[in-house]
Amino acid sequence: MMKKSIIRPETGSSNQLTENAIKEHKKKVGEVILVAITPRTTIELPAHLSQAEIAERVELYKKLHSSKI
Repeated sequence: MMKKSIIRPETGSSNQLTENAIKEHKKKVGEVILVAITPRTTIELPAHLSQAEIAERVELYKKLHSSKI
C-alpha cells in the first residue's frame, strides 16, 4: 500500500519567515563579538559594548543559566 505525502506549505513559509526575522535582527544589531562563557558556550554581544557592560551581561547570563553552566 502506498502512503500519500502531505504537503504543508505553511511549514516552508514559516521557516522562511523565521530566517528573514533573524537576518533583519542581525542587520539592526550590527557588528557583534563572540564571548566565551565556557569552552562549549559562547554568546553574541554587540561590538560597541564596554568591558564593564560585557562583564555585566556575562554575569547575567551565568545567573539566568546557572543549571547549564
